[in-house]
Amino acid sequence: MNLRALPPRVAVHLVLAALPLLAITAHVGGLVPMHVSAGIVIVPAAAVLVLLAVFRPAPEDRLVLDGLRWGLVATFVYDVFRLDTVALLGWWDDFIPTMGTWLLDVDRSRQVLGGVAGYVWRYAGDGGGLGVVFVTLAAATGLRRLGPRWTVGAAVLYAIGPTWGGLMATVLLPRGQQLMFPLTPVTVTLSFLGHVVFGLVLGLGTWRLRALEEHWSGPLLVDLAGLVDRRTRRGSEASSLSSDDSNDASLPWGEAPRGGVPRGAAPVPAGGHAPFPPFAPVRPLRSVPDRSWDPYAADPLPLEPWLPEPFEDPTPTGEVTPRPWGSESSSGRTPDVFGLGSRRGA
Repeated sequence: MNLRALPPRVAVHLVLAALPLLAITAHVGGLVPMHVSAGIVIVPAAAVLVLLAVFRPAPEDRLVLDGLRWGLVATFVYDVFRLDTVALLGWWDDFIPTMGTWLLDVDRSRQVLGGVAGYVWRYAGDGGGLGVVFVTLAAATGLRRLGPRWTVGAAVLYAIGPTWGGLMATVLLPRGQQLMFPLTPVTVTLSFLGHVVFGLVLGLGTWRLRALEEHWSGPLLVDLAGLVDRRTRRGSEASSLSSDDSNDASLPWGEAPRGGVPRGAAPVPAGGHAPFPPFAPVRPLRSVPDRSWDPYAADPLPLEPWLPEPFEDPTPTGEVTPRPWGSESSSGRTPDVFGLGSRRGA
């Protein structure tokens, strides 16, 4: 990773985007109250970066706006899923208003005021910050050059790994379940599915940013496309045979080519005996003849064993005397109708 290619302002953007979530963890863990970290560090730093973007803009500022926009959209879709299970189904409680009371340092009973502050922080800080980090890193690594599947898959992993994993680690703190929500199979499953939805929307939104790489002015931190291409090329070269080993008819049967295993033979185990006999060499198929091809004139020898024998007339003259059905011949035998032999009449 080429960390020297990371501009200082972009580094500050990434750190600031991660601070809203870290402030929640620090509050639950009893390290720093949330209103202190927000009032001393997060809000002033965000104001300074906004002023710099207005008066001293940089190309990477566009990445911050795009990431913030798609982070807000992904959080909204996530909340449609989450609030449906909270307000309509009642499967778990909404802890966002409680988080807003931490931010304003007011009593927990003031849920309306805490709800307004909590959802502003959730969208502008948590969801928007996650979008800024992912979009910026996608531009700095050339992720979109790998295609939509890689982009969306990376966004889902990003939403599950550091985001949902960090949430579960925060809830597992000594006061986590008391301050946020209890860990049950229902809450764990719903929070996991919600973050998957967030990652899908964020990945699809990042893929739609066609001019994303143009806003990254420096060299890439990690060339993901080149790294994957090199690994793929190495795997294909290791698995493919060379041209003289793939179809070399000059090698005798059973002789090992450069790969070390005889052509057509099964690998020999440690006992020294092959478990199966070697396969017969594959011979090329004969080309399909055209419609004017005559099999009897071209190659009659392979068809001779299947040709019927010539018919021989058992009578010397070849004449057949007709008799009525069931009549006896002069010799007193019944006619041989079905080829089972004749018998003398009773």
